[in-house]
Amino acid sequence: MPNEAIIYSGPYEVGRLRRRRDRRVAEYLFRRSIRTSNPVPEMTPIRIAKLVLYFMAFSVVLAAFTAGMASILITYSIPPDIPGCRKFPGLSTMPGRSVGDQKQIVWCSENEKQLGAIRRQLSDMVEGYGIEGPKRMMGCNLDDSWGYASGKPCILMKLTQALGFEAITYNDAISLPDIAPDELYNYVSDLGMEERLNRIWVACQVKKEDDLDVMIDYVPERFFDAEALFTNMNIFLNDSSDNDGGTYTEDPSVRRIIGVQFKNIPPNRDVLVRCQVWAKNIPFHMGTARFLLHNTEPIHPTTPLLLDEWYEN
Repeated sequence: MPNEAIIYSGPYEVGRLRRRRDRRVAEYLFRRSIRTSNPVPEMTPIRIAKLVLYFMAFSVVLAAFTAGMASILITYSIPPDIPGCRKFPGLSTMPGRSVGDQKQIVWCSENEKQLGAIRRQLSDMVEGYGIEGPKRMMGCNLDDSWGYASGKPCILMKLTQALGFEAITYNDAISLPDIAPDELYNYVSDLGMEERLNRIWVACQVKKEDDLDVMIDYVPERFFDAEALFTNMNIFLNDSSDNDGGTYTEDPSVRRIIGVQFKNIPPNRDVLVRCQVWAKNIPFHMGTARFLLHNTEPIHPTTPLLLDEWYEN
């Protein structure tokens, strides 16, 4: 037989030596299993009692941990209608383009594009309140252009939402601060006692200049009714004589918006206006809005131009 046909099966080993090696390995494995083995103890009555006590102790600890976590969540959880941190309401206004700390409102009663842009801004602001929004602001929109086509421009002011905020109001004129305008003092003084309570007052002032007599009206009133103003929904008693009483619900966000209407705005002249809301716990910088009103009108020449004389000759 040629050597190439021989297939080696491994190194040669005597049978007795292989058996001796296998026996030593088996003995080693047996001794190691004895050292590392952990036989299951017998289930005696004492062991069963210990297991029951361990289970009861684990249940008590788990129940105490769950109760502690639940109490922490209940104590520090944020209700759906109350924010995690208290904040003050701010003053949002429309229309206009923000330039620095003021809003510039420039329009021309004959420019349909400008009137359309202003109309869309104001309509978008009130349409979110459903039918109650346009109804409340009807006095500002008698010409369907929010007064900008008829010379009585209107600005909408809204207190931003601050859930859980309770306004501390000035319930009489004598409590108003010294920096409050005199016309607000006179307005509050002329009201009855019941009409002064729980109201956030609004006062707009025009910068005094020569030959400038701008009149200001507030729609529907010059205050925000602060009763439950910063809640999701209010329920009131119905005292009207049309029915037998009962209750009705109201969305308080409708009462967070009022209109300020200006009259006698001179054309082609900058009119500076500052509006403030007055409550004891609303900071001035958050309740103040500044505007620049400019009514652009075409200027017609009063004298003939030199070029016209040339063409006539």
